[in-house]
Amino acid sequence: MKKIIVVILALVLAAPLFSQVKFGLKAGISTDFTFTNLDLSEANVDVVLQNAKGAEWGFQGGAFLRASFSGFYLQPEFLLATASNTLTYEGVVDGQPVDELLEQKFTKLNIPLLLGFKMGPVRLNAGPAASILITKPADMADVATYKSAAFGYQAGIGLDLFRKLTLDVRYEGNLNQFGDVITIGGETFELDDRTGALILHVGFIF
Repeated sequence: MKKIIVVILALVLAAPLFSQVKFGLKAGISTDFTFTNLDLSEANVDVVLQNAKGAEWGFQGGAFLRASFSGFYLQPEFLLATASNTLTYEGVVDGQPVDELLEQKFTKLNIPLLLGFKMGPVRLNAGPAASILITKPADMADVATYKSAAFGYQAGIGLDLFRKLTLDVRYEGNLNQFGDVITIGGETFELDDRTGALILHVGFIF
């Protein structure tokens, strides 16, 4: 994480070396998906962990810097993001039936670093993205632990209008999980809780 921040700061400081540098603000919505994998095959509990809802809406907003050179551009972004999904686990623990619904609400700082190129007003871009966990789900605090950061990627298409308005549609995927372990029936298991999102942003370039 420190290395990513150092690289982004270095790019920001080197921005005057590029042929054109623009600053902007953006905001948007995301449809967040959670892909949960939990192996209980060797446990003394019979539980199925599943998503009650496949996707829910979140919000993203923040600032970006676009440094252009030879038809390409680098665009680091700093976005405050919210995400949520509802999770259930049901089955039998110590001979007793369980059926519990848990709502996961995250607040994250997303830092994508995109490399793209333009074809007229249309932009294509992709690059790595880091997500730093700011707040974790309160409903899951007693049963699950989460990593402080996850790393993934973003890729998508954008459109610039009137030299000021920018629109973006992207997919965001994670290369490692936010969820680390979960406790069910007094036993702790590894939890692979990966998130993905379809993102729509609207921005303004100064």
